[in-house]
Amino acid sequence: MSRAIAILIGLVALLASASSSARDAVIEGKNDWLFAGWENLAVTKPAAEKSSIGLIADVNRRLAQLNVKLIVMIIPLKPRYYEALLPDGLTMSEDVRKRYDAQLTELRGAGITTIDLREAMKEVITAKKEVFYRADFHWTTFAAEASADQVAALITAGPPLPGRPGSGMQLGEWINDRHLGDLAANFLSPERKRAIGPDSYVIRTPAKTNKGLLDNDPAPVAVVGNSFVQPYFGFPQRLSHRIDRPVALKWNPGDVGPWATLLQYLRSAEFRDHRPNYLVWQFNEAQLQNGPNAIGEWAAASIMKDSDWQSQTIDALK
Repeated sequence: MSRAIAILIGLVALLASASSSARDAVIEGKNDWLFAGWENLAVTKPAAEKSSIGLIADVNRRLAQLNVKLIVMIIPLKPRYYEALLPDGLTMSEDVRKRYDAQLTELRGAGITTIDLREAMKEVITAKKEVFYRADFHWTTFAAEASADQVAALITAGPPLPGRPGSGMQLGEWINDRHLGDLAANFLSPERKRAIGPDSYVIRTPAKTNKGLLDNDPAPVAVVGNSFVQPYFGFPQRLSHRIDRPVALKWNPGDVGPWATLLQYLRSAEFRDHRPNYLVWQFNEAQLQNGPNAIGEWAAASIMKDSDWQSQTIDALK
């Protein structure tokens, strides 16, 4: 993927859906670290999260009736790992600090399978590598691959997957792709861009033997999410490599939102013709409080009443 495309995807993928203006879209921290201004570090919305989890629980039950196992994957906030680099006077509130644990508890209490990605992040930190890029909203390939390994371990602990052994993706060689992070490139003045400077993105080249994520063999695992699971950061490739099977991928820019993206996948010919054994649905931590009707968080075309989203999901799963 070219530098220009990577920057564009980084921008569109999780821009807080244009609800933040340019002046408050970025928090400039210490040592030129940048953070997303649209992620509120003080206020939580537990009632809204419970409503979202209720919708997820409903689709989880309906997928189970089709023998599809749902795994919800929540990516923690960047400031959880770099709070010391936030500007003076800005910290996470106690409610936000406790939110990730609360989300996992609520999801599991509703019968939804989820994983604690902080375990994967610990492995990356122990290896003295970064889990997020300095001037970018996204996680590093190291964090993406460690998370994919954690998901793969959960999947492979279950019954053997159908399909042909050896049909998983081969991983490419490591390279450095140097460019401005999306937060810097798209929100800062030219002077601040020059001051912040580019980051080194350690990513993998596509392996020469790869046929792509969507191989001729049906994929027993599907990933649905936003730009965090796009191929540039390596999550789906690593997951395919670890389970040794193809992985189907449906991702959209972040302003489309997780609800509309899942609905698109459930309506697709791929899902209709080859239902996966596992469906990995990715959220960002702060997104869980925004349901399908979160005006100002998703693009206008994605906004719908909770009841409408639920009924359309039911129709898609018939």
